[in-house]
Amino acid sequence: MLFNVKKNFLLSVVLTLALAALALALKYALGLEWQSSGAVDFIPGFAAGLAAILASDLVLVILLAAIFKNEFIKTYMQMADYFAGQRISEILAGGLLAAGEEMIFRGVILQVMVQPLNSGPVAAVLVSSILFGLFHIIARKRLALFSIWAVWEGAVLGVVYLYTGSLLVTASVHAVHDILGFTVFALNRKRGFFLTGRRA
Repeated sequence: MLFNVKKNFLLSVVLTLALAALALALKYALGLEWQSSGAVDFIPGFAAGLAAILASDLVLVILLAAIFKNEFIKTYMQMADYFAGQRISEILAGGLLAAGEEMIFRGVILQVMVQPLNSGPVAAVLVSSILFGLFHIIARKRLALFSIWAVWEGAVLGVVYLYTGSLLVTASVHAVHDILGFTVFALNRKRGFFLTGRRA
């Protein structure tokens, strides 16, 4: 669902505002605490979080390409083609929506499990990541597998949130990650799988 929305500028902006409003309402209704880091703390937290999620993407791409070879490249390029309608405005709005997603998945769901429920960090990351993955399912048999990747990325973002203690850092990491990811998809559509010219 969320991947589909990120192909449409207006839907991305409207859903971002709706998620932010819902998250804020739940924050106050449930008495949740959201910490925000100052500028000095923000920069190292953001740098570490972005490095972690980009490194995890790189490792997954290398591993899956090595194991599944052309099948992975074909599926990856189908995923890149799925976002073919995105222009710069949709890419930026998709990044904005990613920040809104963090308010719900980490700021509310993960925080509820850690704070009032005392379920522990592992369970909180696991549950919020699975829900995050379910909201990123694409209704195409081959591309539905990318929701598993979304679960993994949700786990990385959950760890970033717990490590930095800052929703602002996590939202910024997710926003920049998605903007970079959609930009890489656009480059791959033009020049082939990671500039190799291979479209499988």
